Amino acid sequence: MITAIDFGCYAIRSAFRENMDGAPVRLFSERSEYVVLPNVERYLQLLNLHEIPRAECEDTLVVYGNRAACTRWLSRMPSASIFNGGMVPADDPPARQMLDLICAAILPAPGPCLNVCVFTVPGSERCAESQKFLSRLIRMRGYEPLALSASDVAMLAEGSDVSFSGISVVIGAETSEVSVSRLGVTLASTLIPVGADWIDIELARQFQIQIFDESGCAWLDLEAVREWKHNPERNLRNSIGERERILSRLYSAVLDRVAEATYHLLVQPNVQLAVAEERLNVICSGGATCINGFASALTEHFVDQDIANRVQSVRTVDDPELSVVRGLLIAGELEARCRPLARTAG
Repeated sequence: MITAIDFGCYAIRSAFRENMDGAPVRLFSERSEYVVLPNVERYLQLLNLHEIPRAECEDTLVVYGNRAACTRWLSRMPSASIFNGGMVPADDPPARQMLDLICAAILPAPGPCLNVCVFTVPGSERCAESQKFLSRLIRMRGYEPLALSASDVAMLAEGSDVSFSGISVVIGAETSEVSVSRLGVTLASTLIPVGADWIDIELARQFQIQIFDESGCAWLDLEAVREWKHNPERNLRNSIGERERILSRLYSAVLDRVAEATYHLLVQPNVQLAVAEERLNVICSGGATCINGFASALTEHFVDQDIANRVQSVRTVDDPELSVVRGLLIAGELEARCRPLARTAG
């Protein structure tokens, strides 16, 4: 069985086929968040009434994943991220247990032969401790873990029309990644420690978009920001009102770092040797790229970095939230096909 898990800081997504002979891809997604409620009879009765699963501790009830959204009317507290600080928390046993439960829920039972799970690791520089912990969870489910870069596999998923050659940009929740590929081989890549969550947090802070808990303490309402940001009326190139202008400026700060990182990749000697002066296609993935005007805004920053002459086109993919997990599954299936050839050659 070949499976894939994209451990995103907004959602954890998995993909697999029942077999590799053209079977449809099955996709699962769980939000990377949880809600803590008091462990009292009133909340227990409401959760039972609405058939909402939960984990029970001595004095708290924890609802995690997609079901956390079902409890917003029960608590004034915002959801907490399982990936505290954008990586697997080292000192939060409940969060680590929730990751184990989510893995068990979204991974199928392993098959009788080769079982590989290709996955991404959240966090800056793909934290070694996070990778070690997630690898252990995957092994516990009966799979061999294989960690890959989000931008590399996004090119596998979306780059068939450009011969898997060009620049792959993935804007995640906590980090962004850029890689340059030639015929499916990654020439250079980099990770930028900023993503869509920084935009949401700054927007909430500047406009005091808040919710208040039962004791009157204010919390940033990031869910309200996301709902507003993903409205089809938002456009980075045609801002209406002060909030949209600030949104465009925050995106601009992220895209400036993406364009600067792209410049540094393109001037690396091995990249110059492989692509020379060839104009490259830029493929953009990740939920933050859904906003109208993203491609033209990024193009403007390429102009500012004086690399627009190295770019053939900039496009966002049709389903940017699923590009990474689809690419992981493709990478896993390619790995499975290469294993018999490697044994034969040996």
